Amino acid sequence: MKKLQIYYLFYPDFDKYPHPALKTSIQLNLETLKVTYRDYSTSKNPPILHRKETFVVPDYTLYEQFTKLTCIQEALGLLDNTKGIGTTYGWQQKQQDYSVEIQGYFLI
Repeated sequence: MKKLQIYYLFYPDFDKYPHPALKTSIQLNLETLKVTYRDYSTSKNPPILHRKETFVVPDYTLYEQFTKLTCIQEALGLLDNTKGIGTTYGWQQKQQDYSVEIQGYFLI
């Protein structure tokens, strides 16, 4: 059974970084009207965003750039095991394991 929910995810650096950190989230359960607020702004290991092209429409200015980076990361296996890469520390560890670094929207 699916829950009817709306999420608002605040990534203030969405365009600036290829994998921005989540600062806050608000979850609204439409069945119970319960609101859940989470603040990650002081977290040392906040959730980060992958596959940014899925959060925008195809005519978004940076859509192609987001898509290209995702394709390269998928081809290398960097986006496998999503549980392990969903936080800053997990993502940094994955990059170390694969001996890659992301600078801007480029893999080195």
